[in-house]
Amino acid sequence: MARAWEVHGLHGNASFREAAGRVVLTRWREMMSYREGTLLGQDIEELHAMRVSSRRLRAAMDAFAAAFPRKKFQRALRVVKEVTDTLGEARDLDVAIEGLERRRRRFGPDARPGLEGLIERYRAERRDESVAIAALFDRLDAEGFAPWFEGWVERHTGVSVDELAPAA
Repeated sequence: MARAWEVHGLHGNASFREAAGRVVLTRWREMMSYREGTLLGQDIEELHAMRVSSRRLRAAMDAFAAAFPRKKFQRALRVVKEVTDTLGEARDLDVAIEGLERRRRRFGPDARPGLEGLIERYRAERRDESVAIAALFDRLDAEGFAPWFEGWVERHTGVSVDELAPAA
């Protein structure tokens, strides 16, 4: 599993809002660092790491919800949940395919056609999920979500992504 990034600049004297900005923006950048690998689809661990990171971001947003105006917070959280859910559907298929492929060797020739048919069906569904993931990120790009989100966090916490350590 992907290791959580360190939250740079976080200290015991930080205000709640500053802590919120540093944690939420770090988790955002952590999640987005897996975007290209997830979209390439060559390594299922990239998608897994992005999904785990999206869950960390959701948890951070829940913990720091009071630092943000409710209406815009709900919009931002809804988008992050959409990312998590979309990635989750693909991850479930990745796990199923991997498990079935490992088990294939244990089955006799009579059982393999059914198993291989199921694997192929899951692969087709997974291709559809890849399209859905790409469409989601295309839509978020068209909406300008990333710059909006980063600017929104900065406006309400005073923390900018420029203040954080470079992406790992």
